[in-house]
Amino acid sequence: MINFKELRPVANNKYSFVGIEKRQSETVLCLPRGFDTEIFNTYDDKRDVFFLLYKVLREFKRICYSKGYISDRDGVLKSQGSTQKICIPDETDEENIFYSKLDNIGTILDAYDELKIISLAYRLGVTEKIDYSKIHRLLHRGVYQNNGGVYIDTMTLPRQQVHYQSTDIVSMYCYILWEIKQQLDEEVIPELQALAEDFKHKYIGSEYSLFQEDYWTITVDILKDTLEVITHQTPLKDDDFWEFHDVIEIFLYGELSEQDEGEVWGIDNFHSVWESMCLTFLVKNFEPEFILFLDKTFLSYDTILLADTESKAINLTNTFIINNKKLVPDAVALYNIFFTKREITNLHLYAINTYKDDYSYRATFYCDSPYFKKYNDRQILDRRKEIFVLTDLKIVHHKQLRDTIHTFKELEKYYAIKEKKLLINSQLPSNFYSYWTIELDKLDDESIFALMRQLNHIFYVAIKNGAYNAESFNIFLTEIDKNFDSRYERYQPIRDSLFRTASLEFISKSFENFLKVANCPYFIIIDIKYLELEYFKNPENYRDIKDRSIRKQFVYEYLLQEYIGNEIKKEMEIQSRFWIPYYSNNDTMIKKDHTLAGYIFLNTVNFQSISKYYLL
Repeated sequence: MINFKELRPVANNKYSFVGIEKRQSETVLCLPRGFDTEIFNTYDDKRDVFFLLYKVLREFKRICYSKGYISDRDGVLKSQGSTQKICIPDETDEENIFYSKLDNIGTILDAYDELKIISLAYRLGVTEKIDYSKIHRLLHRGVYQNNGGVYIDTMTLPRQQVHYQSTDIVSMYCYILWEIKQQLDEEVIPELQALAEDFKHKYIGSEYSLFQEDYWTITVDILKDTLEVITHQTPLKDDDFWEFHDVIEIFLYGELSEQDEGEVWGIDNFHSVWESMCLTFLVKNFEPEFILFLDKTFLSYDTILLADTESKAINLTNTFIINNKKLVPDAVALYNIFFTKREITNLHLYAINTYKDDYSYRATFYCDSPYFKKYNDRQILDRRKEIFVLTDLKIVHHKQLRDTIHTFKELEKYYAIKEKKLLINSQLPSNFYSYWTIELDKLDDESIFALMRQLNHIFYVAIKNGAYNAESFNIFLTEIDKNFDSRYERYQPIRDSLFRTASLEFISKSFENFLKVANCPYFIIIDIKYLELEYFKNPENYRDIKDRSIRKQFVYEYLLQEYIGNEIKKEMEIQSRFWIPYYSNNDTMIKKDHTLAGYIFLNTVNFQSISKYYLL
């Protein structure tokens, strides 16, 4: 067991080992760079950060196993002294090494076999009792004496008593497993939890726990005594018994000798783990079509599949090649506030029966979102002042025709309806477009952007399709008009319905003003750095930073600028960003703290926040 009370957190700034290390008979917890050791003072703080690191390293190891970077697990553990090397094909950089001299938790988790535990818990019990009423069936097995008596060895008799409770060794294992799983924020099946709770009630007591400061030593002592009693009182010890006995014993008694020094449990070169975490976070929070380039070395297959679900907005294949050498940026993306994934909210749409205000296209709606409630209140006020500048929410679709059924009916094909309300619980299909006047002075509320995306606001659709100024927006509208099934050329739903109260010139100008506030899409080149922010702020490191990092970013930007095709994209900004680790208990994921030489953005990334996405 790890004594979290005595475990001392340290932050390494000279090398990149993260885990538990033995230093001159003292056990220390080596935290990742960017962590402040001062915030890990209590037993609970040290316990929580240890289990967070444990989960992260376990996930990283799982990825390495699945991709073949680690092979022959048992053989490596035995033959190389509890170390495992990560071998990446075609890579010549320094290797990653896992250390597991003492992994008490891993021994418990590795022994988990749901079917075996359940079968052992409810199998036939062991008993020496004999049913003498049926002894005549066993005479053929007897040894006949000279006096006519028959001797029957009880060890050859079948067990007649069925024992429908778990064996104590199994329930003890379930209790320890359950305690560990709670720290890992994982569940166990109800059958195993019931076995664990029964064991706790029988042997330990409801107030005790393995991972509470006031009770953990008492609980461990009780478990040690209980293991000894179970071992002595179990008459038949088969292979299954010893399997669970051994892992429990290692968990309870596994300790380091006084001679053990150095890395005990953890990983060298944590930068690979940090890169895996950051790029996984990027994929899970960014629209896949706008992630243009990605280093997939340490990404899981599921994450890679998610990143490749959509064709890329701009194909950067063979872009980063210079002097016949292929360069690999960590990530290149096309960034805009619309391109980050946002949670879908449930909205209700109500159809308005009158259609005199939309040239008979019957496309006007009410929406019950909090945003539209405020919007409608302001709209009514403006009408009373006779300064009507806002436009109602309207939604049109590709089959839109004048003097036909309301758009509401077309939406019924995709969404549930109840009491004349449509439940909009996903983004509208791509053949629907909406419009309402965007109030530029209200854009500090980011929920507006999520709503624009969910309802396919025409500004959002235009930006997604590459319209980045008034000229390209007008071209986009012309192409959109071609998709509509109009009976007459003079009937244009986009112009006549969505923009009922404004000219196209006014709308184009509004689009340009919107881009000035919401920012035009721009390229970002992300480089994952496993270094402290202070390193980049120290003037003594400027030469090293220039040689190792800045020049490389210049090359990336140059190659990207050369590859970009049309004039519109050539005018787009390219930003280089370094993602740097830090730890905070708040929910801020990424902060733009500083710039390097006024040029490269230094973004500190919250380890705790992004780990939630890594462990999903």
